[in-house]
Amino acid sequence: MESLDVLIVGAGPAGIGMALALSKVPGLAYGVVESDRIGESFRRWPEQTRLITPSFNSNPFGLADLNAVDENSSPAIFAGAEHLNGPQYADYLSAVAETYDLPIACGCKVLDVSVDPEGGFQLATEKGELHARFLIWATGEYQFPDLDPFPGARACLHYARVEDWNALEGNHHTVIGGYESGVDAAVNLIRLGHHVRLLARRPTWDLPDTNDPSQVLSPYTRERLREFEQTGRLEIVFGANVVELSETDAGGYRIHAADGRHWDCDTRPVLGTGFIGGGGARQIEDLWEWDDGKVLLTPQDESTCTPGLFLVGPQVCHEQRIYCFIYKFRQRFGLIAIELAQRLELDDFGLMSPGGAWGPFGNDECCEGCEC
Repeated sequence: MESLDVLIVGAGPAGIGMALALSKVPGLAYGVVESDRIGESFRRWPEQTRLITPSFNSNPFGLADLNAVDENSSPAIFAGAEHLNGPQYADYLSAVAETYDLPIACGCKVLDVSVDPEGGFQLATEKGELHARFLIWATGEYQFPDLDPFPGARACLHYARVEDWNALEGNHHTVIGGYESGVDAAVNLIRLGHHVRLLARRPTWDLPDTNDPSQVLSPYTRERLREFEQTGRLEIVFGANVVELSETDAGGYRIHAADGRHWDCDTRPVLGTGFIGGGGARQIEDLWEWDDGKVLLTPQDESTCTPGLFLVGPQVCHEQRIYCFIYKFRQRFGLIAIELAQRLELDDFGLMSPGGAWGPFGNDECCEGCEC
C-alpha cells in the first residue's frame, strides 16, 4: 500500500461502500485506511441508540435495504433487526468487508495530507508513508461533535459522549436541541423513568415546507416522541435559542436564552445540538472550499480547489440536496467510481451493468432526466 491509484480514508459505511464500488473496476489499485476499527463511530453510540432508518430485505425485488452499503447485502438479515444498534451495524460493515476481502488497514491513523507537486497526494500515517493519485475522504461526522455552540457549553454532556443513558444520575434532566440527537436523548431518558425538559428552537417534527428527514424528524423519532408526550414526564419549550450556560452558586446550571428567559437545572444539561459543520472534512479543511460550514463540491463530488480529492458520506450536499443518510450518500459511490475509472482509462463496465445498479436508482436507464 505504499503507492495506490485511489486511497479511501475512513472505514464507516461511506468508506466501505466506496471501496465496494471501486472493487468492480478491474486493474484498479485501491485501499482503505482507518484510524481505529471498521465502523468505529457506530461502536461509540449510546447503548440505547438505534438506526432511525428501518432495515428490511427488499433486495430480491430490486430495492436494496435502506442501510445496506452494497446491493447484495441486508443489515436486517445480518442482525435480525429492523432498527439496528451501533455494534450490530458495525459488525455488519465488518462482515461485508471480510466477505469481499477489502484491502483495509485498521489502526492506521492519517497524521498529515499534502498535495504532491508531481501529482496526487502524500499521506503520513502511523504505519508509514502513502502516495495516492486520487484521495477519497470518508471520515464521517459522529466523532466530531460541536462542543462549543455557545459560551459555557463545554460544561454540558454532549450526546456523542454518552455511553449509556442508564449512567446519568438524577431524575430531572434538561436537553438542549430539538432535532434527532436531542429528541432521541429525551425519549431514552423518559423510557428509563426520568423527567425531561426539552429546549428546542422550533418543532422540527412539524415543519410545513418539507418532509425530508435531513431537515425534519424522521418518522421513527416522531412516533417515539408522540408516545412519550403522553407520559407527563416531558416538557417541551419552543423558541429556546440558547446563547449561554453558567453555573449557579448552588452548584447547578443556568441556561440562558436570547429572549431573556432562563432555566435552572441541578444535573448537567445534555447537549443535542449536533456536530461540527463539515465533520471529518475539517481535518483537511485547507483542501476544500467552504460556504457557511458546508464543503463546496463539483457535480462529481470533487473538491472545487483540490483536483483529485473527493468527498463521500453525510457531509455531501448539493444546493438543497442533503445526502446525510446512508440510503442517500450511497447513491454517489458509483458516480465517483465511474469518474475515477475513466480518468485512469480503466474498464467501468462492472459499474454500469445491471448487477451494479441499486434497483430503480443508480440505473441510468430507469427514467428521463434522472437526478439520482
